[in-house]
Amino acid sequence: MTMTPVGRAPDAYGYDLARSDPRGPGRLGEGSGPRPRKPPRRWLRRLLWSLAFTVLVVLAVIVYVRAIGPMGVGTSLVALTAALVPVSLVLLVVWWLDRYTPQPRVTLVFAFAWGAAASVALTLFLGERFQGILLADVTEESVATFLNTVVQAPVVEESMKSAGLLVLLLFGRRFIAGPLDGVVYAALMAGGFAFTENILYFGNSFLQAQAAGEASVFWQTFILRGLLSPFAHVSFTALCGLGIGIAAERRSLLLYVGLGAGGLGLGMMLHALWNGAASLLEVDPEAPLRSFLVYYASVQVPIFVILAALVVGLRWRERRVIRRRLGDYGRAGWFTPAEVHMLVSMRRRGKALRWAGRRGAIARMAMRDWIQAAVELALHRNSAVHARPSEKLRAQERELLARITADRRLLGAVSRPVARVPAA
Repeated sequence: MTMTPVGRAPDAYGYDLARSDPRGPGRLGEGSGPRPRKPPRRWLRRLLWSLAFTVLVVLAVIVYVRAIGPMGVGTSLVALTAALVPVSLVLLVVWWLDRYTPQPRVTLVFAFAWGAAASVALTLFLGERFQGILLADVTEESVATFLNTVVQAPVVEESMKSAGLLVLLLFGRRFIAGPLDGVVYAALMAGGFAFTENILYFGNSFLQAQAAGEASVFWQTFILRGLLSPFAHVSFTALCGLGIGIAAERRSLLLYVGLGAGGLGLGMMLHALWNGAASLLEVDPEAPLRSFLVYYASVQVPIFVILAALVVGLRWRERRVIRRRLGDYGRAGWFTPAEVHMLVSMRRRGKALRWAGRRGAIARMAMRDWIQAAVELALHRNSAVHARPSEKLRAQERELLARITADRRLLGAVSRPVARVPAA
């Protein structure tokens, strides 16, 4: 599929937005077919988000009352402080991944809150029932422990974390436009889940340390969960986010089911491998920590390195996608080569924002929105290339181009003097 050159008839997708003035078109082509539907009312969208966050707050209160509160206020504060260390590392990585094609803040907060509250509450509720079914005929305690950690926990936890991706898709498929978006949201949901789970683990180990009169129990738990494995849950759930992100880019229901379920299943397998380390290892009773570290270095570290390389590759891939798709619009006159060059570089984007900031807050806001709209346009076109032509896709493109045009005109209005100042 190619862009429609200026002056030619629109193609099957409907790129009839030809323009001659690079600073802004006089009008947007009407095109063929029915007029696009009006976007949903803002008050309705805000109401839905308000209801969603209200439910999350209620679930967070339930989790606190049922699981965290019984540990005591002092123990909970100690556990909370310790849990901030690994979650800060996760949020830092997510920020780095998301800053190139930033997502709406409301959806990012929702993703983390889903993991920290909703997925934990659902795991507590459904985990007990699944465990009852799984262990109904099991009499040996060792077998029950193995099934609980290697089967029940991975299946229930990964399912509940990944369910947040489906909820996010219900709010709008536009929020997950590609593989990197899916990984970012999945990482936030997993990071939120691990944050609450770490509070529980650190709190229980702190109580055990107090009862034993030794702090080594607490510090061992903190090192294993807080320093050695802060990205364990993120790595598991990111595979489902990757599959859903690929399906979202291709706009294929079959891929949603196939890749989503495949990523979820692979994440469950890695989770089971992680939880089953104690059962699969030949632990030296004199040096149990050493046995775990050997397993960690030989199995978990390579898995993490592979997944980290995959994520870095996804970010570079998104950079190439933006350059290629904005180049399509550039050849149709919507962007100059210098603008495309600027939009694919975070450093040049920052320089553009600083340039606009020197011309006032309105100019900076217009520049920020112009950059955001241009990035969304590139990702939208990349997704549309793999989808069936539809009026909805074409209408979304028109809206983004109209937004870019409005930002251009606003920048031109606020960055130029109203009248020339005569030379002295």
